[in-house]
Amino acid sequence: MCIIIVPEIDNLFVLLHYKMKGKGTDTKSIQEIGWLKLDNAAKLFPAIMSGELPAVFRITVALKSPVRFSSIKEAVEITSRRFPYFNVSLGSGLFWYYLEYNNQVPRLQTEEKIPCTAFAARRKNEPLYRILVKENRISVEFIHILTDGGGAFEYLKTLLYTYFRINGNTILSSEGIILPESPIAEGEMEDGYKRFFRKKTPPPGKLTKAWHLPYLLNDKPRLKVIRSEILLEKLIDIARSNKVSVTEYLVSVYLFTLQTIFLEEKEKEKKQKRGVLRIEVPVNLRKKFPSITMRNFSLFVLPEIDLRLGIYSFGEILKIVNYQLQTGADVKQITRFLSQNVGHEKSPFVRFLPLFIKSMAISAVYRRLGSNQCSGIMTNLGSVKLPEEMEELISSFEIIPTPPNTHVKISCAMITFKNHLRLDFCNITRSTRFEMCFLKHLTDAGIPVKILNNK
Repeated sequence: MCIIIVPEIDNLFVLLHYKMKGKGTDTKSIQEIGWLKLDNAAKLFPAIMSGELPAVFRITVALKSPVRFSSIKEAVEITSRRFPYFNVSLGSGLFWYYLEYNNQVPRLQTEEKIPCTAFAARRKNEPLYRILVKENRISVEFIHILTDGGGAFEYLKTLLYTYFRINGNTILSSEGIILPESPIAEGEMEDGYKRFFRKKTPPPGKLTKAWHLPYLLNDKPRLKVIRSEILLEKLIDIARSNKVSVTEYLVSVYLFTLQTIFLEEKEKEKKQKRGVLRIEVPVNLRKKFPSITMRNFSLFVLPEIDLRLGIYSFGEILKIVNYQLQTGADVKQITRFLSQNVGHEKSPFVRFLPLFIKSMAISAVYRRLGSNQCSGIMTNLGSVKLPEEMEELISSFEIIPTPPNTHVKISCAMITFKNHLRLDFCNITRSTRFEMCFLKHLTDAGIPVKILNNK
């Protein structure tokens, strides 16, 4: 995907603006500087986000006891001071978008029936993340301008640690937790894409247009969420018996389900319709490069099957996905995409375009490439590891991905806690055929699946 970046002259104007307000740049503290450049990935979202495409995701934790409002309110205030680079709003000028420090604590509100609703991001001093509470659940919702799932989850872990401590719970270990009193490392605010950009790296090949699900869209508000819980132990056994990882197995199920629906639709239409089925699978680059950034730092691997070559058995898809995910997530291959994305901001032509032209160009590129190049999205936030004392107080975690665009229509995300994997589907269509076909494939393979109530 092409992402266009603000020019260096933008940074000069922002610097001058804050110097005139008495805010120098002789310290790396965002509180002192007063502003922060958008990272490479974040620059996409101001141009494309809308009420229907909010670029917002949610991570939820269910506790074993009801949430105490006074405790969570205090915990949010303490935790947010530790993450000042999230206490920002979106600013804009003639040439640029940037993040302006506002020192505001995020909103604490009741959990909404429809998740991941849009922020009024262009409103002055508007927070770009929120905390939601209902009964025994605590949720954080972040707009992707701030961070990705990896960064948001670090915030949530600190929030939980602080909340439990305020409630009088003894937490003997803090391993893997950013403590609220710990100093802020400079690397937490870095743009990892720029840091690991390499010149003269050949770009990846061009992609053909992918097939999309044909279902009609829901009336507004379109989004519905289907939540499911999968017994991890059995899923791992089945995946291992096929010599693949859990992620590879579930991506294969996704592609196989798309193929099933493709063949059903082809039979209905009686046309020789063929297509490419391609899935976006985000990769957390913090596991590939030595970065502790709390901002966006992920890229996509794009496993695919080409139905112009024929129909695939599930076993064939497993082998293809295993190979494509392994090779696509290789650092050398990732560097090609990383360098392509960052390389666009180095273009002298792009650097001096006014903001409104940049925004139109990014939006057009996204519609032409980002919307058309994938058939679906599957995110895996991974396995949750917390101090034992914290895990004993928690029932489950879940992640609701960013609502899909009107081409992709359905996306899903998973997170593992103890012996269960939570898999949530975001769907903006009138059909649940995809989810039912996907989950039936798992049960037919002997993997226990529970469809949960939409709380």
